[in-house]
Amino acid sequence: MKPRSTRVYPDVADVLARKAEGRRDSASRSFGEKIAMLEALRARVEPIRKARELRRKKRLPAAKSEPVDGR
Repeated sequence: MKPRSTRVYPDVADVLARKAEGRRDSASRSFGEKIAMLEALRARVEPIRKARELRRKKRLPAAKSEPVDGR
């Protein structure tokens, strides 16, 4: 038989509470506000996406440079 695990896990109750609060906050917003949040997130991610595409092009110049998912 295996001995019982004595692992001690960190208390994540505060993290879970903040996530629940964020979900409630998002749910209470209007549709327009949710779209604005999505557009802001896209704007923040765009430089990362472009840098990734540039790295792919540099790494595989002979291969197709288009991502598989079509973005």
